[in-house]
Amino acid sequence: MYGLGFIAACMGGYYVLQLAESKSAANDLAKVQDEYRTLTPKAEAAQKREAELSVAIKTSESLVKRIENRFYWGGILESLCQTVPPHVQITKMNGEVTNDSVRHGTIMIEGLSAGAEPRKVAEDLRRALNEKFGAQFKHVTATFNRLDDGKDTVMLNGAPSPTAVFTIKVGLQMLEDEAPAPAAKGKKAAGGAPAGAML
Repeated sequence: MYGLGFIAACMGGYYVLQLAESKSAANDLAKVQDEYRTLTPKAEAAQKREAELSVAIKTSESLVKRIENRFYWGGILESLCQTVPPHVQITKMNGEVTNDSVRHGTIMIEGLSAGAEPRKVAEDLRRALNEKFGAQFKHVTATFNRLDDGKDTVMLNGAPSPTAVFTIKVGLQMLEDEAPAPAAKGKKAAGGAPAGAML
């Protein structure tokens, strides 16, 4: 009887020990589950934030690439100012550049030339533009869209001179790494043109 009682006591103690371990494991499981429920929303929010940051980074990289590859018109205007002689007046100019891998640019220049031979003055300007921009870009073409005798005369060197009106189309083709550098600070890119000296 004593032996049976001892065995029963041992079994009871073992049962109590296993029950305590089971409760401890259940408590640990409950804590882990609570922690998981707490961390799950944070993990989901972190994944969402990661996706948002990824989109923002891609957008930023795209903008940076566009800025780095943009076409600077300052150099074009500076070259134009250096090329136009005092007896030519530019009355209108516009331009555009495509954003493909081989960029194509077009500049339309309208103006008035004066002199003993105003048509020759306009032709000299066309050739000068072709040479000036030809030194900066891969392929350049400068052609007349219009060259007509002007209706008015202007005072040039104290004497009336005949005029001619013209429209010159300048076509530019360049690779992306051949875009002109921005004009140096402190230099006029457009307003300092000598084109209006005769009027």
